[in-house]
Amino acid sequence: MARPKAKAPARRYHMSGQSVVTIAGRDFYLGTHDSPESIARYAALVAIYQQGNLTLPAGFELASLDPQVAVILGGISAPQHQADTTVLVRHVTALYREHINEKYQNAKQEKHRHLRLCDQVDELFADILADQFGPVRLKEFRAMLVNEGLSRKYINRLTNCVVGIFKHAVAGELVEVNVFERLRTLEPLRKGQTIAPEKERTAPVPLETVRKTAEHLSPIIKAMLRIQVATGMRPKELCMMRPCDIDRKGEVWIYRPSEHKTQWCGKDKAIPIVGDAREAVTEFLQRSLESYCFSPKEAMAWRHAQAAARRKTPKKQGNRPGSNRKKTPKRLPRERYDSASYRQAIARAIVVANVEKWTPYQIRHLTATEVRAALGIEDTKALLGHSTALMTEHYARESEEAATRAANAAPKL
Repeated sequence: MARPKAKAPARRYHMSGQSVVTIAGRDFYLGTHDSPESIARYAALVAIYQQGNLTLPAGFELASLDPQVAVILGGISAPQHQADTTVLVRHVTALYREHINEKYQNAKQEKHRHLRLCDQVDELFADILADQFGPVRLKEFRAMLVNEGLSRKYINRLTNCVVGIFKHAVAGELVEVNVFERLRTLEPLRKGQTIAPEKERTAPVPLETVRKTAEHLSPIIKAMLRIQVATGMRPKELCMMRPCDIDRKGEVWIYRPSEHKTQWCGKDKAIPIVGDAREAVTEFLQRSLESYCFSPKEAMAWRHAQAAARRKTPKKQGNRPGSNRKKTPKRLPRERYDSASYRQAIARAIVVANVEKWTPYQIRHLTATEVRAALGIEDTKALLGHSTALMTEHYARESEEAATRAANAAPKL
C-alpha cells in the first residue's frame, strides 16, 4: 500500500541558507530560512496545495504567490530562487556530506575517506564561489595531494572524487553543469610524468609463507585462513559468515554473503564451499543460525587457556591461574571479526613466525593465480565473482611456469 500524501509537507533548512519544501516531486525554495517571507510563502503554497486536493495546478510557479504573500506582509520583494543565491564550495561539500552519510551507512571506510576529502577541500576553498572552482583550483588541490606523498593512482582517484562532488551539486541544483564539465577537462596524472610515486601491484603471497604463519594462529583464525585460501573470498565476506548464509541442501554447499562489494549494482554473490573450506567451516556451524561463525570471544578464551597452561605459578602464592583478570574490563571482544582485526591477528603471527609481511588480501591474489594456472581465466573469474575478465587479470597473474612454457614455444630466428 502506497504511503498517503502529506497534507502539509515539512519545511526544511537547505545549506544555501533558504527554506525548502518538496511538493509533488518539486523543490520550492522559499527565501531565507525562518524569515517572515519564507513562512508566508510556505503558508500560501500549502494552501494552494490543499485546495487542489493535494495537487498543484498545471504549470504552477512560485512567483504566482507573490500577490498573496504581499498582502500578508504588506509588500515584499520577489522570492529569491536558488539559482540567484550565493553558493560557496562549503555548500557544495555540505550537500555531498548528506549524500555519503546515506549512501555509505554500512561502509565505514568509504564514508570516512569521503568525509576526509570534503574536509580537505573545505580547508583550501571553503569560502570560494562554487562556480569559480575550476580546473586551475582542482590542479592546486591535486598538487597538495602530491606533496603529501600519495601514490599517483590514488591521487587520480581522489581527484575524480572531487569532480564527483560537483557532479552531485549539479544534480542538487546548486551549481550549473558547466562547472562540472570544466573540471572534467583536467587530465589525470600519467605514469612517468609526475613526481607522485607508483604503488607496487599487490602480489600473491607464497603458500609456504602462509603455512608457516598459520602455525602461530589460534584455531579460529587458522580455520578462517583455510577457508579464504580455498575460496579466494574477500576478508569482509569471510568475517561476516553465518550458518544461515550457507545453503547446505545440495551436494555442494553455497555461501551467499548478506553483504558484498557489488551488492549495490544488484548482483548476487555465490561462493561454493567444498573441499578444505567445507572441512574447516563444519565445526563452526554448530551454533544459532543468526550468530557469526568466527567469534573473537572464543579466540580470546583459547588464548587465555593456552596462557594458563604455560604459566607456572609459585606454590607459596596459591593463586589460581587467571585470577588477576579484571572483572569488568573496559574493552570486551566484539561479536565478530572484521577485516582490520583479522589482519591484525595475522600480523602478530607473522612477527612470531619471522616471515615476510603479507596481508589477507594477498590470499585472494594467491588463490586467483593458482586457479588460473590450473583451469584458466573464465573459471577464475567465476570463483572470484568478477563481471569482466579484465578485473580478474588484476588478481590472477600468469605463473612463471606458464610464461616459461610460452617462451619455449616461441619461434627461433
